[in-house]
Amino acid sequence: MRHPGRLRRAALLAAVLLTALTGPAAAADLQPGSLPRGADLARPYVEGKTIVDDARVVVVPLKRPVLVATARGGYVVRDRRFADAVFVGHDGTKRRLPGADEDTLVSPDGRLYATASLAGDGVTVVAVRRIKDGERLASKVFRSWVDANVGRFAHPIDLSGNRMLIGGDGGRVMVWSWKKDRLRTVIADKWHLQVGSLDDDIAAGWTAPGERCTFVAHLSTPQRRMWRSCVDRVVALSPDGRRMVTTDRRVDPSFGKVRLLVMRTVTGRELGRWTADRFTDIVFESDTAISFRLEGRTRTAMVRCGASRCQAASDPLPLE
Repeated sequence: MRHPGRLRRAALLAAVLLTALTGPAAAADLQPGSLPRGADLARPYVEGKTIVDDARVVVVPLKRPVLVATARGGYVVRDRRFADAVFVGHDGTKRRLPGADEDTLVSPDGRLYATASLAGDGVTVVAVRRIKDGERLASKVFRSWVDANVGRFAHPIDLSGNRMLIGGDGGRVMVWSWKKDRLRTVIADKWHLQVGSLDDDIAAGWTAPGERCTFVAHLSTPQRRMWRSCVDRVVALSPDGRRMVTTDRRVDPSFGKVRLLVMRTVTGRELGRWTADRFTDIVFESDTAISFRLEGRTRTAMVRCGASRCQAASDPLPLE
């Protein structure tokens, strides 16, 4: 007599055991110049002292430019040596962007940007401003010793329409409807948010106390966690919110050397794994492909990787 339930359980157990025995797939080591040339990158990126944006090449009046975000009519850019950011237009003109820095977020339509500034010990001022003139449209003050469980510093994580996703350093996760100045708690736990998307209803972060394991969950149902890892952190989400890129949780991409990238579904299934001397500017180019700057021992290039293969998306140049 056949027992379908037992057979299914046995097959599932065999799959789990096989995964445990084999571990993650071997990583492909990437080097500029060793990859086949594919199409040019379909997003702006920095090449030397210029921003390459399809057929447009904009000379940036900064010594060591870093692209922070794309905005309407231009780009938010900073000098690698400093935190403050400026606006550089398509014509190469530069102007001040009040409050903008290396963590500045720009809305999907490129018209608005979000800022956060430390106004005192445990006091953060979060604001929404216009790209075209820097005018402040709304602001909110968070005081860690007054407002319940907001953490030491409130970080804008995502800006979409009239909503801003905010996470604190070990505080609750909130959505601020800035036009009506309404604040809603979506995750009451003490979280350090790594990434998040309001439109895709998803976020990743780790809990403040204890072992600092990374969790991925829908913002609407944060108690139902889709993936958990105590060795990884999430560095990017795909535009459709179905894939993510992770790296070693001990490395902070803001200033540490990222040498490992893993593409996964948001439930943790591994799709691709790569190593290199260094990865920077890690961004999903599409729903299924990531792009990044690949630094080798002597050369560098922009690269895109899907689950099955990687291609150079710019010509290799000497590493400065």
